[in-house]
Amino acid sequence: MLKVKKHFAAVLLLLVLPATFAVAAAGDAALRHKGTAHDALFDIAFDGSFGIAVGGGGTVLTSADSGLTWQQDERPDTSLSLLGVAVEGNRRFAVGQSGRIFRFDGRLWEPLQSGTEERLLRVGLGENGLVVVVGGFGTILVSQNNGATWASPSIDWMTLLDDFLEPHLYAVHISGSRILIAGEFGLVLRSEDRGASWSVMHRGEESIFDMAFNGAGDGVAVGQNGLVLSTRDGGRTWRRLETSSQTNLLGVWMSGQRVFSAGIRGAYSSHDGGRSWKPVRRSDLDTGWYQAVAASTARGKPVLVGHRGRILEMDE
Repeated sequence: MLKVKKHFAAVLLLLVLPATFAVAAAGDAALRHKGTAHDALFDIAFDGSFGIAVGGGGTVLTSADSGLTWQQDERPDTSLSLLGVAVEGNRRFAVGQSGRIFRFDGRLWEPLQSGTEERLLRVGLGENGLVVVVGGFGTILVSQNNGATWASPSIDWMTLLDDFLEPHLYAVHISGSRILIAGEFGLVLRSEDRGASWSVMHRGEESIFDMAFNGAGDGVAVGQNGLVLSTRDGGRTWRRLETSSQTNLLGVWMSGQRVFSAGIRGAYSSHDGGRSWKPVRRSDLDTGWYQAVAASTARGKPVLVGHRGRILEMDE
């Protein structure tokens, strides 16, 4: 059966209305890396001072100095786009088009058998070998042994969503044994047992493209048409925060009460946990797109990746 979806990979959302947040922020941006007009970076992750970014054509960039400089690194044996990346110590995973999963063995990227051809959009790492990958048409892959084997939980989407279409899943967050997954239809799923069972924590209309937490139970999810959701209990309950923006927000980062989100033709900062936002009017943020946001612990500044292979460090 042909499956037709309104929204798939977030970067394909092109029709965007301008943001209308009331007060402009006086931020600045440092361009840390740029590619060609045809390059694109889709995800970024940090662990300590080490950073890694992935993108089109199997591109892998790494930084050893908290994102100040970036170098082309060993790349997987693929010409397909890498859409998600995660790093924790010596563990590095990258996922992408056509069900591709790669694990770095310290020297080379090793291809893993995912068992799916669906587009894989994000990957998260947990303790004791836990790895979770999410992607198109309800794809959830869970490994308990650091990627050696994968299992797909059986989820009755019709019962959960009252819709025969499986939702695209765009975001994953892991804390201990707890897994949170978010995607289309404002969906947030939660597992307390490393993916053995799942419960619905939130449903809505707009897609959620990313979420971030500060380690104290506070979190923010962002998405389509300026969607911002807030949680104060580790993702058990979510409250919609009203904004006047219609910008598709694709990536978000959070530290303490500082939050930074970027997307298609817009970027915004908050210093009160997401309750109020200010637009950041610098660089090409109003004209380009940025897909993901992260920060090193050493510098604590939001770093954005996106179009033309650009990496921006924000001083918001």
